[in-house]
Amino acid sequence: MANLRLPLNTPLWIDCLPASPLGPISAAVSSQGLVRVEFCDRTGLEIELVDYPRPDPPAPNCLAQALTQIDEYLNGRRKQFDLPIDWRVMPDFYARSLSLVQAIPCGEVRTYGEIAHALGQPRAAIAVGSANAANPIPLVLPCHRLVGSDRRLHGYGGPGGLATKAWLLRLEGCEDFVEKDENNAKRS
Repeated sequence: MANLRLPLNTPLWIDCLPASPLGPISAAVSSQGLVRVEFCDRTGLEIELVDYPRPDPPAPNCLAQALTQIDEYLNGRRKQFDLPIDWRVMPDFYARSLSLVQAIPCGEVRTYGEIAHALGQPRAAIAVGSANAANPIPLVLPCHRLVGSDRRLHGYGGPGGLATKAWLLRLEGCEDFVEKDENNAKRS
């Protein structure tokens, strides 16, 4: 179940990209922006967000834009997302952490410690990891671009785990970095 920090009377619109290289991907938006991206079909996200009201159409334009941009990204036609985010869906520290993750250029990685340092909290690498593990908007807020202090891949909650994280980085052009970690992930 999503742990969104939105009042339960917040209307949410939901739609789905039925086919992508990672399977179906659904998105939910509020009137203020994107609140959720999930690796599931529309029904799966509707069940997850059952407590929130579903307003009548039309949906905010950012819902169609989100699905289009995710499709473009996963098919190598987009490097950066240009979508409004409803930052109310997460605690302040998570939002600050993920806004720095959002700024990591496509094809680059940062460590959890580097993000913690950029937040002015150099000892908060584990907290940054927790914020990214709870990321309600994967892909758009690219938590796959974070690596451990050993510069290796550590954890990914999407389908396929580290193999998917490696695939996303390879899609972005991180060939050399990914090759080592895919081999290590297979041995684990």
